[in-house]
Amino acid sequence: MKQYPSKLKFRKYHRVDYRFSKLTEKKVFFAGLGTTGIQALEYGKLTYRQIEACRRTLRRGLKKTGKIFIRVFTSIPVTKKPVASRMGKGKGATSY
Repeated sequence: MKQYPSKLKFRKYHRVDYRFSKLTEKKVFFAGLGTTGIQALEYGKLTYRQIEACRRTLRRGLKKTGKIFIRVFTSIPVTKKPVASRMGKGKGATSY
């Protein structure tokens, strides 16, 4: 499966301090679909693998009795430079 969307406005984004950005959810928690939900208590980044692991765990517990609605999406690519590279020479390739 894909880890990030194929079509983006920019291939690489600036780093964002998620504590003060508009990208974080600041509204009151509301389970819009269904009756129960999981709420994050701290700021942080979620990777595709973390979302997928949570989905699999929920699916195993619910069996065929319930429905799962995932309302987050990994839409911001994160870049990393190789470990042994020197300073400079541009921004690294997309890692996740």
